[in-house]
Amino acid sequence: MKKPFILSQQFKHAAGAGVSMYSIDDSQELIYQLAYQPTLSLTRGLSDFSFTVGSQISGGYHPETDADTLSYVFADLPILAEFNFGHNASKDFYSDAGWFFGGGYAWQLFRENWQSGPVATLGVRAFFFGPSITVRYNRFFAISDDARSLNTITVALNLGGYFEQVKLNNKVSRFSNGFRK
Repeated sequence: MKKPFILSQQFKHAAGAGVSMYSIDDSQELIYQLAYQPTLSLTRGLSDFSFTVGSQISGGYHPETDADTLSYVFADLPILAEFNFGHNASKDFYSDAGWFFGGGYAWQLFRENWQSGPVATLGVRAFFFGPSITVRYNRFFAISDDARSLNTITVALNLGGYFEQVKLNNKVSRFSNGFRK
């Protein structure tokens, strides 16, 4: 029997902070940012695998430095498709750790101009001293001469009340698996 599509069961999100890096005049410049990561799972009935469509909406600030004398506000608006394995692949996962990879297209407000191009992403998710954490790496590929490629690292807290139930279910599952051997 096929499970019905219920938006609240397919939607996941996370919030965190990160830093984007780019090169200018043989120097690495940093953009400090806050991020929100909404995702919608397009697969149902699988616990430790999913295919999702989502984003990592980020807003940040670049202070004036010796190498880049322009201070500016930064925005990143990507559309991402991802394959998720293990931890937080769905809302009924069984793994303490997991990973994901994917790609998409992004629009960025960078140095007071809009640039767009393809983006690749990969990362890991795990319980870290209680809460569920995502560490994500994004690579934005500049496709025009006046654009810059960026590398972004983000650490985010996975949000949702379902994590406590997952921890309890995993403890019961591990306990009962010990009797099956």
